[in-house]
Amino acid sequence: MDIQYKKIDLNNNFSRALTFRLDSFVCSFDSDEEFWKEAGEEGCIYRNKLEQRKDDEAWCYYHVWHAGRIIGQLEFRSFSDWDKLGYVHLFYLIPEYRGIGVFDQLHRFVEDQLIMAGCSGAVLTASKTNLPALKAYDRHGWYWLGPNPKHAMTDFYRIDFS
Repeated sequence: MDIQYKKIDLNNNFSRALTFRLDSFVCSFDSDEEFWKEAGEEGCIYRNKLEQRKDDEAWCYYHVWHAGRIIGQLEFRSFSDWDKLGYVHLFYLIPEYRGIGVFDQLHRFVEDQLIMAGCSGAVLTASKTNLPALKAYDRHGWYWLGPNPKHAMTDFYRIDFS
């Protein structure tokens, strides 16, 4: 499948970015209640973060395109609390692109970008109840690292790039 990755255009596509972020939150936590506390009214806190980081090469925010349509979103950075490990904040695909192999391409793209940035692996947090995501991570070699002390419903997972 011909997939393209383009930096998120905040002027034209912020509402899509916010919608994808919200959906990923609901998929993970079965509610949007806490989301709006983090994102701010109409996503103002989230948008400000994206604006502040958009020119920083360590922060990566992409929309995933197929056939002229935005079908997903990636958010990651080339640093974390762990030495030489990047941090993945979001892998997101719209429902009709899930489970058909597109995630493999997104995963490869993120891995390639982090390797080029000097990372030897990556870390992410995942909801204990988001079984489709956990299955996809396991299939790609992510392993359980430990509980997330900031959020009881999530755990840390790690992958080492070979």
